[in-house]
Amino acid sequence: MGNFLGIGISGTASYSPEKTIYAKEMKDKYDFSDEYLNKIGIEKIHVSAEEEYPTDMAIKVSKQAIMNAGLKPKDIDVIIYSYGGFPEYFLWAEYAKVQHEVGACNAVAVRYDQACNAQIIALEYALSKIKANSYINNILIVSADVFKEPIVDRWKTADACFWGDGASAAVVSRGVTEHEVIGIMNMTDGQLNHLWRIPVGGTMKPLKPEYIDQGLFKIDLNRFALQYLKDDAERERVSQRIVNTNIQTFQKLLKKIDKQKEDISKLVTYNIGKHITENICSLISTGISNTSWEFGSQYGHMGPADIFFNYDKMKENGRIRKGDLVVLFSAGTGFSTASAAIQF
Repeated sequence: MGNFLGIGISGTASYSPEKTIYAKEMKDKYDFSDEYLNKIGIEKIHVSAEEEYPTDMAIKVSKQAIMNAGLKPKDIDVIIYSYGGFPEYFLWAEYAKVQHEVGACNAVAVRYDQACNAQIIALEYALSKIKANSYINNILIVSADVFKEPIVDRWKTADACFWGDGASAAVVSRGVTEHEVIGIMNMTDGQLNHLWRIPVGGTMKPLKPEYIDQGLFKIDLNRFALQYLKDDAERERVSQRIVNTNIQTFQKLLKKIDKQKEDISKLVTYNIGKHITENICSLISTGISNTSWEFGSQYGHMGPADIFFNYDKMKENGRIRKGDLVVLFSAGTGFSTASAAIQF
């Protein structure tokens, strides 16, 4: 049907830590109102154990996805570690650790960095790689993120979401027709590149002790909002620009696969706040009940892991059925957006 005929998703898996924190438990600490909690809509998040890190979760979920695909680790030809925001080390080949610990001895491992948008971008790369190379049959895509203080505060996100820890993986394979990817579209709006960054610790401002004391060696979306989105009008302009880029990407995908909005059965979204998700639903003329929001509200925003985490949960809970046309819908830093269509 599409550009990737005979290539699809053969297996998925999702993982979340056992420990949970309910958003209402943070009311007093952050002075959250009931109105604000309802606006964000994320009821609880899952939090990693003290000595549990992104690659630990990535390895667990990779092994499960490979097994669910009916494969063995040695069958994997390529591993794409879809990079989150907060790795164990500043500079490190974590993709190599995943490859080694999973036992994918025949696989080359690479890393993709587009933050929360990375999984769909990795999916397009995987599809193209298989299509272009007759000797490549199975590619593992895996993402994981852990939001540990003091580098990040999972509750201070400029009214966007609450961050939860988790991981997900998908295996893309040749010869799969039941979950066939029929089209992908992505865009980048570079005008907003400055909104997500740690302002010190790189080559422009190498790390100094006083920067840590000043709380600069962290990502603080609230601080960036105050710096760059100084009034309600500017905040609304940027918010609308982000949503519009998402919608343009979605519309271009529909045109590419010759489908209408009404043809979409389910929308798998990234776990952004409920108010943003509702805005997106309104613009594409669907109800929030047709999206993956029920999982977003229970796990929070897990960086790039959201998409295949929600996709896996929707399959597991019977929310996706044979004959459904499912659209994956995400966005990330840059500002980047992506959408993909899967025919069940």
